[in-house]
Amino acid sequence: MQIREANLDDLQHVGAICDASGRARWTPEMVAPKSERVVLVAAMQDEIVGVAKTHFHGEPDGEAPAGHYLGGVVVPPNSRRRGIGSALTRARVEWIWFRSSTVYYFANEHNTASIRMHEALGFQFVGRFAEIRGVTADDGRSQLMLFQACR
Repeated sequence: MQIREANLDDLQHVGAICDASGRARWTPEMVAPKSERVVLVAAMQDEIVGVAKTHFHGEPDGEAPAGHYLGGVVVPPNSRRRGIGSALTRARVEWIWFRSSTVYYFANEHNTASIRMHEALGFQFVGRFAEIRGVTADDGRSQLMLFQACR
């Protein structure tokens, strides 16, 4: 598996991954390179099999601290359970380590697969919130769990 930075030429493949996963398509703005974040793709035999991004928030938002956050990771159903999400997450964390000693991540409290994967990578629970940075879970019916990893 090869992990590399995404570029706008990958947008069609990223869209297909989102479609296969029942997710909204990522826009060119979400994939375009920017200095404060990274968007990565995972490729196997020249086929893109996953995409993931980070976000940087320079200011706190309520109880959500400022800093680098792991954003969405999308792997199509036919490629799941093969370590792609973990590889993309490790690569994003390494990218952030060059910029910060702390990485944040949040997930719907019911997303146990994601929570377990991040805990296995050293993320520790910070707290439960109804909203983090404008994001809610299940239209506000569930809570978001905030985690952090420190180098």
